[in-house]
Amino acid sequence: MTSLMRRAVLGAFRVLPGALTKWAVFWLKRKYVIGVVAVVADERGRFLFLHHTYRKKRAWRLPGGLKERHEDVFVTACRELKEEANLTVQALQVIAVEPAEVTMDIAVLCELKETGPFIVNDEIDDLVWLYPEEASFEIPPEQLRFIAVARQVLSMRGRDAT
Repeated sequence: MTSLMRRAVLGAFRVLPGALTKWAVFWLKRKYVIGVVAVVADERGRFLFLHHTYRKKRAWRLPGGLKERHEDVFVTACRELKEEANLTVQALQVIAVEPAEVTMDIAVLCELKETGPFIVNDEIDDLVWLYPEEASFEIPPEQLRFIAVARQVLSMRGRDAT
């Protein structure tokens, strides 16, 4: 956008009613789908990975899913873990935000509260708790970064996540 165009747009925004300005921004700006990645470590410092049935590459990943409209990211993390792995967690804090292929991913550190029996479902057919460095599968680089941040946060909280 040229300087002259930019000044014209900003000038229009100054005189337009607020609702019209919001509408213009909504329609002119790029949209992102929000993905929520739940990072969960057990008492031994192993992380939860799920095998996603619909992925052709890198099917083993941290749990997560898409945020619903008007849903808090903490609620999304808890809902996805319950739906995918039958785990009850407490979402503690956002630890990272990073663009992915088609989503803007928000990593949420979660504390495990209760485990139920795992039931294979349409999305997930297996789960494993492990140290990432022992994985026999490739972990996406951004998820390795989420785990590194989670380890730092857990260490500061007095919980060892090796």
